[in-house]
Amino acid sequence: MKSVRVILLVLCLMQVIPEAVGVVSNPQAKSSASALDQVLERMGSVGKTFRSFQADFTQRKYVAVLKEFENPESGMFIYARANDGSALIKQEFKAPGHRILTIKGGVALVYQPSLKQAMKYNLGKNKDKAEFLALGIGQSPAKLRQSFNIEYRGEEAVDGIPCSVLLLVPKSSSAAAFFSAITLWIRKSNSLSIQQKLQEPSGDYLINKFSSEKLNPKISESQFEQTLPKGVEIQIIR
Repeated sequence: MKSVRVILLVLCLMQVIPEAVGVVSNPQAKSSASALDQVLERMGSVGKTFRSFQADFTQRKYVAVLKEFENPESGMFIYARANDGSALIKQEFKAPGHRILTIKGGVALVYQPSLKQAMKYNLGKNKDKAEFLALGIGQSPAKLRQSFNIEYRGEEAVDGIPCSVLLLVPKSSSAAAFFSAITLWIRKSNSLSIQQKLQEPSGDYLINKFSSEKLNPKISESQFEQTLPKGVEIQIIR
């Protein structure tokens, strides 16, 4: 089922992480390094005061063997940090189907109301990887560099919005086995990622795009909890 497959793909990102796809521009090596430092410095400044992030999102999956995109999905994305510094995530898909992913306290819960089904994942030692779902939003440059080799790939507009483009290649071979790279489009006006491209070794890729972003809105931890109705079948994934 498509909805389950996409959720599993996203959750794989918590144990992995990628390389990107050919983007724009071809600057000189020296000026590229300088530009990268400037982008990361601005991202670091945002990270120092980061508390929360909220945005609408659209998600498209490209299937290489079919040479076409699957139907796009859209919804709302919320990201914050708990008092202990762990990531709090809520990704609610509203169209064309409805499902909700929440991550809190090292537990990921995916609920599909129309099927009256839910899947529960204990992230265990990978719970700190939940933040990868919000890659490029509030993390420190030092933290990014621990997991990735990062390249500056020039500038490109996303829906008319000027962005700096960064290519992140995972240092972990196990991560690269799932995704070969991640490309981030960092909005120049606020130094937040507004688009991500997750490239798989197969040639498939996933594009996530944010809009109507809000930085540091007031968000309660209760928004990352789901109370399931009676009769919902819960599957524990280990």
